Amino acid sequence: MSICVLQISDCHLVGEGARLIGVDTQASLQAVLTQALSEATPDAVIATGDIAHDPVREVYERFHATLQVFARGPLMCLPGNHDRLGAMQAAGLPLQALNLGDWSIVPLDSHEDDRPRAMITLTDRVAVAAAFAETDAAHCLVATHHPVVEVNCPWLYADRSHNAQELIEWLAECSAVNGASRLRSMVFGHAHQAVANKCGALPVYGAPSTCFQFMPDSQKFAVDTTSPGYRWLWLEDDGGIHTQVRRVDSFPINVRLDH
Repeated sequence: MSICVLQISDCHLVGEGARLIGVDTQASLQAVLTQALSEATPDAVIATGDIAHDPVREVYERFHATLQVFARGPLMCLPGNHDRLGAMQAAGLPLQALNLGDWSIVPLDSHEDDRPRAMITLTDRVAVAAAFAETDAAHCLVATHHPVVEVNCPWLYADRSHNAQELIEWLAECSAVNGASRLRSMVFGHAHQAVANKCGALPVYGAPSTCFQFMPDSQKFAVDTTSPGYRWLWLEDDGGIHTQVRRVDSFPINVRLDH
């Protein structure tokens, strides 16, 4: 029986009643959750970073309360480059790996407070290695914030995790039991686009934002009118993954860059 996981990303929540470039990011998150939870009941939800744009405890507490209204299952949160890890911890957001039947979803922190580019430190690698060591799951999915491949948005290229092939080879080796890797895929956020690609032979997936999306092929920051979205992941007993991106077409995006 497959495990159903809902991936949301890049919510960019701001202060109560405020908007970000004209978008009510709290309302767009709620619209995403309303539609997603009308389609299926996930076994877990993962939020792959940039949960907040105003990274203060109150915003994270509102995010957590919102998720608890819609989904009662386990939640795993990752910090993005707009997040503050200390505020996330103070708000009690769950940051630990999720063990779900034959699968473990392992978080890889790629963020550094106040810096846009990926930063994976020795401490981050030690935490991932410990999570692999603590689970006897047959299959592992690693979740992170920054892309491990180039995405269809050239101005973001510099932000991705560099030396991604080395990183993935290390993750595969680190996850191995009796010489066999348990790493099946990676998922990420940051791109504000749906991504389905491979890094080497490993399938990697990026989720769209729950608010506004970045303009494809843009050489500098630009936003298009594509609807908020989310990704479903079905994790199979044999290690296979089926996935689908969905959009909330009923929530129009009207960006105001002067807002």
